[in-house]
Amino acid sequence: MKGVLHVFKAVTKSWFRSKSGVFFSFLFPLMLLLIFGTVFGGVQDSSYGIYVQNRDIEGGQPTPLSRALENALRTVNALDVENVPPGADLNEYVEKSSSFSKSRVLVIPENFDRRVRTRSTRVGIGVTLTTLSRLMDYGGPSIPENDRSQIKEGMSELENMKGAVPSENVNLKLFTTEGDQSAPIVRSIVHSVVGSFNERSIGARPVVSVEEGSLRRRDLGVISYYLPGLIAAFIMVNGIIGVTSNISEFNRNGIIKRLAATSLDKKSWIIGNILNQAVLAFMLTFVMIGASWVFFGVGIIPGAYSIALIFLGSTVFSSVGITLGGVIKDIEGANAAGNAIGFPMMFLSGSFWPLETMPDFMQTLAKALPLYYLHDGLREIMIYKQPGQASMPFLLYGVLTVVLVAVAVKVTKWKEF
Repeated sequence: MKGVLHVFKAVTKSWFRSKSGVFFSFLFPLMLLLIFGTVFGGVQDSSYGIYVQNRDIEGGQPTPLSRALENALRTVNALDVENVPPGADLNEYVEKSSSFSKSRVLVIPENFDRRVRTRSTRVGIGVTLTTLSRLMDYGGPSIPENDRSQIKEGMSELENMKGAVPSENVNLKLFTTEGDQSAPIVRSIVHSVVGSFNERSIGARPVVSVEEGSLRRRDLGVISYYLPGLIAAFIMVNGIIGVTSNISEFNRNGIIKRLAATSLDKKSWIIGNILNQAVLAFMLTFVMIGASWVFFGVGIIPGAYSIALIFLGSTVFSSVGITLGGVIKDIEGANAAGNAIGFPMMFLSGSFWPLETMPDFMQTLAKALPLYYLHDGLREIMIYKQPGQASMPFLLYGVLTVVLVAVAVKVTKWKEF
């Protein structure tokens, strides 16, 4: 036990003396938390800019229906609508615009009001004819012959009226710039607004409506998402990259050779390093939770389950670092191996962004990485308060702890350092 404490003290003192170690263990993840929370904290309240050029002008004013369409667009909270003068050249106007995000223009053409009224009349007659035709089909023999004759006469007159109404299409034009990643969202919103406008223009009522409700599961805010991911990612970084770097530094300075010459055994060396990483992981967790509460008002209290999973995670990743330091004797090679494992895992596991935003093959890859299960398990426990959903992370990290600690003990040739 004394040997473990000696190793723990030596490794901890070395860590505190290292400015880069303190920076990457605490300050860097704290900076990322503040940046992500500040930059992405208002994503749910964002709006998409769009210009509207209304060319349907009479007497210097927009026609009633073109104004109604503009107003319908303005009622959508997700759209930030601005007007373009009717006679302006679109390309020139957009180039002079100070906001690139609003380089989307919806053009309402001339004669829009007249064409909508004509088209809605024609469509309305068509809807009436379809309704009468279905009535005849559904009613069948139950409709008296006299009534059937009158309906047919009425349908014939409606057909004549429909033929007398000009068939004019009403086409709006939506212009977007190449590379505009938000264009599909804006396009979908515009189509939805136009669809509702079409229904109102013919006096139709929706056949199917959508009722909204809320799920009982706790809403996952921006900080709530990033906090477990950042904690898990830097537990991994400290374990794999930090431990490998420390062992390499101890090798370079000849400290390990002097320790190997004493009565200290390699198990004490390994346990001391694991204990050091567990303490750093707990410190990192409480620093990140404290920062999220101070700066963003997100109050999270880690319970026994989250503490246990954090301990298992730090043990697994520090065992990987010890293994790399034991297998690769070349100092630069050991550091390179730690970086090659740690950094790709940090960015590919979904710690910094939702897995749903990644391509399918990358989602499959992320779920094959152990880091994914650590941040997913911490999120279930710390944010959703459902430790039962973290059974897979506990099982996986329990098995990996036993296996990787055994491997670290096996490959560490204490007398060969």
